[in-house]
Amino acid sequence: MEKGVLDLASYFREKMVVISAGGRLVPDLEKKGARHYRLPVNKKSLFTLLLIPRVRKIIKEEQIDIVHARSRVPAWVAFFATRGLDAHFVTTAHGAYSPHFFSKVMSWGKLVICPSKMIIRHMIDNFALNEDKVRMVSRWVDLDRFVYKGPGQRRTCNKIITVGRIAPSKGFEYLIEAFRKVVRSNPYLSLHIVGEAEKSRARYLTYLQSLVNRYSLTYNVKFLGYRSDIPAILDQASMLVISSVVEEAFGRVVIEAFAKGVPVVATKVGALEEIIENGKEGLLVFPRNSEALARAMLEILQDPVRASAMAKNARRKAETLYSFSHCAALTEAVYKEAAEIKKILVMKFSSLGDIILAIPALKAIKDAYPKSSLTLLTLKKYAGLFYDCPYVDKVVGVDDEYKKIRQLMSLAGHLIGESFDYIVDLQNNRASHLLAFFSFPRRSFGYDRKLGFLLAARAGIPKNAVSPLDSQNNILQLMGLTMKEKKLIFWDRKYSLSRFPEIKEKDRLIGINISASPKWSSKNWPLSHIRKLIEFLSRDYPAYKVVLLGDRSAANSAEKLESCLKDSGFNLCGRTTLNDLAAVLQRCSLFITQDTAPLHLAQALNIDTIALFGPTDPERHSVAGPHLHVLCKRLDCSFCYKPSCESGQCMKKITPQEVFSLVKKILK
Repeated sequence: MEKGVLDLASYFREKMVVISAGGRLVPDLEKKGARHYRLPVNKKSLFTLLLIPRVRKIIKEEQIDIVHARSRVPAWVAFFATRGLDAHFVTTAHGAYSPHFFSKVMSWGKLVICPSKMIIRHMIDNFALNEDKVRMVSRWVDLDRFVYKGPGQRRTCNKIITVGRIAPSKGFEYLIEAFRKVVRSNPYLSLHIVGEAEKSRARYLTYLQSLVNRYSLTYNVKFLGYRSDIPAILDQASMLVISSVVEEAFGRVVIEAFAKGVPVVATKVGALEEIIENGKEGLLVFPRNSEALARAMLEILQDPVRASAMAKNARRKAETLYSFSHCAALTEAVYKEAAEIKKILVMKFSSLGDIILAIPALKAIKDAYPKSSLTLLTLKKYAGLFYDCPYVDKVVGVDDEYKKIRQLMSLAGHLIGESFDYIVDLQNNRASHLLAFFSFPRRSFGYDRKLGFLLAARAGIPKNAVSPLDSQNNILQLMGLTMKEKKLIFWDRKYSLSRFPEIKEKDRLIGINISASPKWSSKNWPLSHIRKLIEFLSRDYPAYKVVLLGDRSAANSAEKLESCLKDSGFNLCGRTTLNDLAAVLQRCSLFITQDTAPLHLAQALNIDTIALFGPTDPERHSVAGPHLHVLCKRLDCSFCYKPSCESGQCMKKITPQEVFSLVKKILK
């Protein structure tokens, strides 16, 4: 991992800043032009998070665009340091981390680099990593340092090399056992084990040394410890053997051997199977099998022609897939992609009318960030309406109980993994503010109400009533955006009425929404008025058929009106999905409603609509347009915003004659 950072420093040079706990490679790093800050980001302690302000300061002072976390503790610090800044957070998952919360931060990068398919699978299976965020960039080899020297040039070499930290996962005891068998064919063979043992692995090293003594191999087996001159060591090698017994995340020394022309024998674990095609670039054997390992090693030693062919194939593979220049360019491409593409979440859970009102805001955001990935978070019952919306790349539907703290935190945990740059809160309730905060986007936007202080940028509550689109525009302005046209819109889409064969293609329709939401009985226009209006329409406009619309709660009321429909209309109350409603509205010449949800949908579809307002203010809950015709009676009690009302005078005073008069004017 550290060697990879050193290589990248030679590619980015003065553009690169490294924060680490220091070490023996720091002088080499600084020689390549990178700047180094020494901070204790290696300590697995909550106190390490106290470094966040210092790292934020470095990011600002150095004007950092990309913060690339290459291990877990630095990732925790870097993730929170980039919140609220312009720097983008990227991670590299180097290993098969144990599946616990501490490691989950490696899946929170805006993009996550994985060195192999094995690590990709591990991250997806164990950390719910979104596959769309994965970018595969293999470990690499510097072909200028690792110059090819084929087996034909190694005939005098009698050294078998293995490289890796001294740990049980490397299976060195099986290699020593296999070498014991191989050395019988050539007593001059030697096995050099390159790698150091951490203090916690000292007993394992002692065990290996005792094994060497027991087999009388002290003359043949050498423990070389840490070495930085791997190219020189491989120059003297007749073979590289990797005897790992657990899944390897990659196997950098294998591709270094490829580049050098050193034949390779390895175990079938993890990414080693991806790198080596058995029999073509090397030989693969099952782990913990010293007999098979010995046979493969003898095969290389005793068949120089085949060994030479595999070495040439391996060099070609290293040049094609694993060269440093190739992999560094891929890494730079990941950085550019992370910087260019905005990941944006817009939250609008309810109600349906308000969600339709949000479509112009979605379009404005997508127009401003055409390369963005825009996700809409809404209730499941409304999600289907947006599956083909050109302004939305992804729709996430949640249950009606999303406000409960358990569901809320579970949803926040999912959204953290999506790594959003911006969260735009068009809902602006307590739950949405909490969700925006605990999803940890780089920035969040909304109104300064409820728990609005949790948002990064907040718009003040307007003192006077404003239209819904003006209200949303106030939030967009926090992002430096504005709606070019303040009108309701929908996208080009032809809906089908195939579910309602009773409606023929030739039928001319007038839609009537017969009731508002059950929570707003005060908005309902009296059924007697609707009945009278239907009679007027049947008498003067027999060429039109009336369609009764409403949800399931309106079904009983619709049955009371069916007698006056006769053969001049259809009762679809409780039978339509959102897409069905849009299909019916598209066919209507005129629509009459007291509910704002179908009102906004009809307006967005450019359908002439008569809107009946009573307890609520039409200036606050409608968007003026050429297709909107509002009827509203202003009384002393207007606008009370009471969900229920015994007198209902504001709606009763809108007479059927008045509505019918407006119908005639529109149809004319």
